[in-house]
Amino acid sequence: MTVYVYKLAGQQIRGVDASAYPFPWYGLTADTEEELHSFAESIGMYRHFYRPVMTGDKQLPLAGHYDLDQGERDQAVASGARPITTRKHKKMRDQRAAELGIKLK
Repeated sequence: MTVYVYKLAGQQIRGVDASAYPFPWYGLTADTEEELHSFAESIGMYRHFYRPVMTGDKQLPLAGHYDLDQGERDQAVASGARPITTRKHKKMRDQRAAELGIKLK
């Protein structure tokens, strides 16, 4: 099972006081939804934190992510999740989508 953590994109807001957003948020994802949900449950995450990959109102057959704060991210890494960059996550997601014949925006 491979589970990954990455910093959620869009947290670098130019011209905004950084103290307005003092804590970074992270995503927890995996190669499959089954792996992801199993791992998330093992570290005490609730399913309502899960964010599926959507296009409009349709859920795509790709593993989404759980939102994590810094402490939850650290717990996930200590439990075996592999840290990756936001760029690497996007590349992996896009590659998986292409394998399934899904074109992401």
